[in-house]
Amino acid sequence: MIIKEKCNKRWMLQAVSVGLLILLASPFVYGQRTRLKPGFNLFSVQQDVELGRNVAQDAEKKLPMLNNARVDDYLNRLGRKLAGYAPGEKYPYQFKCVNDSSINAFALPGGFLYINRGVIEAADNEAELAGVVGHEIGHVALRHGTNQASKAQVYQAPLAILGGVLGGDSMGAYLAQLGAEFAVSSVLLKYSRDAERQADLIGTQILFDTNYDPIYMANFFEKLEAGKRGTDFFSSHPHPENRMDHINVEISKLGSYSRSRVNDTREFRDIKRLLKSLPAAPEQGEVQTRTSSGEQGTPSSQTERQEEPVSFCYHSFHAS
Repeated sequence: MIIKEKCNKRWMLQAVSVGLLILLASPFVYGQRTRLKPGFNLFSVQQDVELGRNVAQDAEKKLPMLNNARVDDYLNRLGRKLAGYAPGEKYPYQFKCVNDSSINAFALPGGFLYINRGVIEAADNEAELAGVVGHEIGHVALRHGTNQASKAQVYQAPLAILGGVLGGDSMGAYLAQLGAEFAVSSVLLKYSRDAERQADLIGTQILFDTNYDPIYMANFFEKLEAGKRGTDFFSSHPHPENRMDHINVEISKLGSYSRSRVNDTREFRDIKRLLKSLPAAPEQGEVQTRTSSGEQGTPSSQTERQEEPVSFCYHSFHAS
């Protein structure tokens, strides 16, 4: 009986030891990945959402929205799956397609994301598209938009900030001002190279966690960098130094890949075929000309007079 108890204890000890070794050797060790947190911010999380929603409503009046339910539904399913693995606050993410052939995308505070039709058309598989969307989600999760606005406000009114004058009413007024001036100043989209690097790292982690190979994000950026069509993206997203190296280093921290990774889907290919069947999207220059002359471009060629010219500055990926 004593011998049997000793054997049982020895077996349990061995089992625990093996379990610990498996845990430590696991390819999905969260402790190895780069940890990032939002920086300095005068805004509350709820104000992020409020500001983003207000600016989104204005943006959709002035940008040539595709307004195709099937494409937007696909982007929302893909985007919300990715956003489920984003760190920090769980924002009410929404994703919509802009009928613009240039390769670009931008994210507003609070989770309002816009992906140009050109991004979908340029992506060779769903993983490449997911890389762009994951990068934009990184900006939302790390609150880069209101971080930039906060720094701008401190620069403009440091004494008010230090004196605690910027209370609820004042911040509300500043929110309204930001919304009204967004098309001119684009302060919410003026990200630094360091912010771009952080969004790359978050995007890499999100792709890994959602069972895509994150190398496709690096591949897509390399493809844009090598071709002329990438200039729209990079002109509004400052290109961080050694971007591919940073992404590859982060990939190495995430562990080995599951053999069941799915980097492309039939639905992605169906959406690409659908876009190909639609009238060609306008170039970015045409979009700016139409909006400044009062037209809102849509696939059905509907037009709507606008009171003021618009010049949205997309957040892009090219060296400046």
